[in-house]
Amino acid sequence: MSSKYSLITAKQLMDEVSNSDLYPQFLMQLQKDLNRAGIDYDIKSKAPQDLFSEVVYLLIEKLQNAFNEYLNLLYAVDVSEAEIRNLDSEDSVDMAEYATYLILKREWQKVWYRNKG
Repeated sequence: MSSKYSLITAKQLMDEVSNSDLYPQFLMQLQKDLNRAGIDYDIKSKAPQDLFSEVVYLLIEKLQNAFNEYLNLLYAVDVSEAEIRNLDSEDSVDMAEYATYLILKREWQKVWYRNKG
């Protein structure tokens, strides 16, 4: 894992998002970027606690079977290449968890700045 990331950090992010009145907009932004990336997938989780796991499973599938869709999603969300390179693991689960954290963090930034900034 990256020295700047842990599942605790991801939980803190999801706690912040879930305690906000902007959570529905956050889900809409994520769905919009999935669609822009050409990923035919509808988010099923309405509970923030389940969303992280759902996106991890989706990314594992993309890493193993549709790598271009994975890359398209990172691009659509605007995840920094430098941040992706910070991961010091080649395990697909580690990669998916880290990418999920970066994706959700970036989506939250977009929604938060648009509404609070």
